[in-house]
Amino acid sequence: MRIYYTDGSATGNGTENSIGGFGIVEVDENNNILWKYQENNLKYETNNSMELTAILYALNHIEVEEASFMKPIIYSDSAYCVNLINDWMYNWERNGWKRPKNQEVKNLNLIKQIFELANLAEIRKVKGHSDNKWNEYADKLATGVYKI
Repeated sequence: MRIYYTDGSATGNGTENSIGGFGIVEVDENNNILWKYQENNLKYETNNSMELTAILYALNHIEVEEASFMKPIIYSDSAYCVNLINDWMYNWERNGWKRPKNQEVKNLNLIKQIFELANLAEIRKVKGHSDNKWNEYADKLATGVYKI
């Protein structure tokens, strides 16, 4: 079984000077690193956009054949992202990609891409900064502490 840990980060969250990054680490059931990826120094980003981007990159890395045999698990420490993917986006899609009271959906370009791929994996919440080795690793990739 393949397990992905994703994380996103943005200093200056959403401001004109914000700098974002994201990281992903894929491990197997024996805790062997199979793949890792990071991007840092992305301008004008938010924490949420970086968290979603990390999940999208993980979903794009999953092969359809692999997912049909045993769905990989993607862990995120973002309750926003996990709830969005497991629940909210389906309601938004039915409502023409609008939130309640006709409010716009932020990060819609990322969410629509995730919507198309979400069935490839289980998306689960992991508590952030709670000494989970792989969540901490993804965090360090997202913030640029670790360099690939």
